[in-house]
Amino acid sequence: MQKITKKRQITLPQAVCQELGLQPGDYVEIFARDGVAHIVKMNADNLAGKFSYLLKDSTFPSTEEIDSAGHNVGGL
Repeated sequence: MQKITKKRQITLPQAVCQELGLQPGDYVEIFARDGVAHIVKMNADNLAGKFSYLLKDSTFPSTEEIDSAGHNVGGL
C-alpha cells in the first residue's frame, strides 16, 4: 500500500514500472475513470496528439526544431 505525501506524490512499485516499461524521465498520463486511477505511459506519438490543438494548420515541430528553440529563449 502506498501513502500519498503532502505534495500528492506516491512512489510507484518497481514491479508496476517494469510491467509498464516506465523509466526515469518518462511521461505518463494519469486520469480517473469510474473511481479508478489509471496510469498510461506516453510516447512521442501520444505527446504530439496531446498538443495538436496548439498547431492550428501547422505540422508538429521536429526534435531538432524543438531543441534549437530551447537554445533561443532568453538565457535558458
